[in-house]
Amino acid sequence: MRLAQIPRDSVQGMEEFLRTQEGDSTNTLAVLERPDHPVALLKVTHAGEATLFSVLPGQELLHESYIGRVYDAVITQVHAIENAADASAVKPERVEIEGSRLAGTIDLTSYTAEERSALMDALRKTVASR
Repeated sequence: MRLAQIPRDSVQGMEEFLRTQEGDSTNTLAVLERPDHPVALLKVTHAGEATLFSVLPGQELLHESYIGRVYDAVITQVHAIENAADASAVKPERVEIEGSRLAGTIDLTSYTAEERSALMDALRKTVASR
């Protein structure tokens, strides 16, 4: 949580929330960095419904925003290329979400390949067409 630059006074509330979610393996959790908004914890259920959790500056309460499914978002996975001559050196760096209430960036550098795959599958369910 500290690596996601969540304000120090908000870290405890977010960590407590994460502990309550650990028992539900059907949810996918990710830290969503949003321009001009507090960093949020994104939860996507197995049905593809999204909810954002954030702590507003100067408050200690966890703010929950149910998003549900979105139909106006574009998801882009950005890769870092360390060596242009070696295609295997391409590493997933971040996911960018544009055009919806989920707009923001998820840093993938600390995710395993399995975690990245699960996150991308969950995001695709959330922005699935009607």
